[in-house]
Amino acid sequence: MPDHATPERDLERSLVLTRPEAGIALLELARGKVNAIDRTMYHEIADTFDALSDDPSVRVIVVTGRGRIFCAGNDLKAFESMDATNGDVEMRAARRALLGVRGCALPVIAAINGPALGSGFGLAALCDLVIASERATFGLPEMNVGVLGGGRFTARMLPEQAMRRMFFTAEPVAAETLRLWGAPIEVVAHESLLETAMARARSIAEKSRHALVLAKQSLNGCEDLDLRRGYELEQSFTVRLSEHPDSKAALASRMAELSGEGR
Repeated sequence: MPDHATPERDLERSLVLTRPEAGIALLELARGKVNAIDRTMYHEIADTFDALSDDPSVRVIVVTGRGRIFCAGNDLKAFESMDATNGDVEMRAARRALLGVRGCALPVIAAINGPALGSGFGLAALCDLVIASERATFGLPEMNVGVLGGGRFTARMLPEQAMRRMFFTAEPVAAETLRLWGAPIEVVAHESLLETAMARARSIAEKSRHALVLAKQSLNGCEDLDLRRGYELEQSFTVRLSEHPDSKAALASRMAELSGEGR
């Protein structure tokens, strides 16, 4: 993190939010040594992504972990006393937070600095871009601790049988292995992880915020649709964007560039 970026928000050390550059929010998971998520932290994640969605000064969000671990998943203490009643409350908090990452109005980049396990893997899978350190590992340890979950999120990144291998064995795999199995992640040297994530964030932050919000809505909306309905939805968003001044300005700038190239 740049030295000048001072924490804007420090929620009981569970999350640290800074603004290292214009248009970019950096959110660090910072709960204990392994960044395990409890119910309070789930609420903080959900509330923070809601707030960033509504912040007109933000165009892209980078999520990473403090320390050696990105996120070890759920705090296991919650499972010790879980039953059918309080379990629904716990699961609802988890859903609101994780689906809130996917539903965030702005693009979200995961910078995976170390192990991403269970819900930590799910959080990464629900981001728009994933950049992983060469030291990062990914795993679904749920079967080893007597719970389930995580398979559906992981299937966004991996072919079905690769996901099932991870789920049934509960064995973590290296970032490069995950990439070879088909996960659309960028694996970089550990020392350049945040630098790479910030470079991708700058590229996004240059875009119109209005266009980014519509693009995120469009992509989320058509993800689970068939080809025809998905394309029709995208076209409807194209029409909505085309009438905005940012769209007209971008088009005029590009046409001017092309005109200059043709001389």
